[in-house]
Parts: sequence; C-alpha cells; structure tokens
Amino acid sequence: MLKRLLAFTILMLGLATAIFFTQKWYLESIEETLSYSINAIYLFHFLAYIVIVLSVELLSKRLPDQVGYFYLASVFVKIGLFVLVFKDTLFADSPMNFLERISIVIPFFMFLVFEAIYCGRLMNAVDNESKSEG
Repeated sequence: MLKRLLAFTILMLGLATAIFFTQKWYLESIEETLSYSINAIYLFHFLAYIVIVLSVELLSKRLPDQVGYFYLASVFVKIGLFVLVFKDTLFADSPMNFLERISIVIPFFMFLVFEAIYCGRLMNAVDNESKSEG
C-alpha cells in the first residue's frame, strides 16, 4: 500500500510541478497577471489528491467493492469544496478572461486524471487479489 502510494505520488508530483512551472512561465512570458493565486489552486488540488487517495486506499482494505462509488462521491465533494473555497474568484463581478479560466481548469483536470488512474489501478489490484484468493 505505502509503496504504491508513495511511488505514484512522487510521479504525480513531478509531473504536476513541471506543468505548474510551465504554466507560470507562460503567463509571465506574455505578461499576464491572474486575479487569483495559482499557487493556492495547485495546493488545494494536491491536498485533495492526498486525502482522496489515502481514503480510497484505506477503504479498499475494508470495503473493496465500494471503492468506485466512494471515489465518485469524493470527486463531487472536491468540486463542492473547491467552489466554496474559491467562490470569490469564481463568482467575481468582473468576468474572467480565457487565460484565467484555463488556469483553473488545467490543474483541476490534471489532478482528476491522476486520482482516477490511481483509483482505477487500485481497484484492478484489489480485484486481481480477490480472484487469486478465490
């Protein structure tokens, strides 16, 4: 469990860091300033990733058949928390331009894909273990 979680998180962290710095470099190169902190958005998604994969990992030991449902519910909770935490940014009086909108969407989908891959591999591993036992 710990080895899989640590290896995947290190890989994810490396890729996320590369995308984060590429995104910041691009915004600086075109002299675009965002009306919000991109650091805070990446930090939120990383913390949500840690909570989700740890929860799914622990749940897979107790209720392996419910992991997929839990992951689906956790994505909706994550979206709700994101909207709650960043409501001032998302619902500001002035509309966001394209770069501001895409700068929110990139980390959201990137971490969503990482979480989905991790949970999918975990469910396959749990399924393979249960088949080999039975």
